[in-house]
Amino acid sequence: MSTTLHKHVLIHARELIASPQHWTTGTLACRGDGEQVSWANRSASRWCAMGAIYRAAYDRLGDTHLAARIGNDVIKTITPPGESHLRGYLPTLNDQQGHAAVIAAFDRALCAA
Repeated sequence: MSTTLHKHVLIHARELIASPQHWTTGTLACRGDGEQVSWANRSASRWCAMGAIYRAAYDRLGDTHLAARIGNDVIKTITPPGESHLRGYLPTLNDQQGHAAVIAAFDRALCAA
C-alpha cells in the first residue's frame, strides 16, 4: 500500500462494515431501511466493500471527488496480483462471496501494507 492515507482509509472502511448489519450487496450504500443512498450521504448506515472505501476516504477528506480518486487507489490494493485485468473484482467478491470474504480481503491488504 503506497501511503499512510490509503492504509487509514482501508482501516476505517473495514471498521464501517465489520458488522454484517452495516454491510450490503447490490449497491454502494443504503440506509438502515434499505433505501439506496449515496455513499457520502450522512443517512447511509450500510455499505458494500467499495462504498465503505469511498465513505472512509470521504470521512477523512471531506471532498467526494478526491475521496473517489483515493478510494479507487485503495481498491487497487485489494485486488490480488494477477487479477488486476479483471474488472469488477471487488464488487464480484462483495456480491457473490459475501461478508466474510470481503473482510478477509481487507485483512490481507492490511497485512501486506
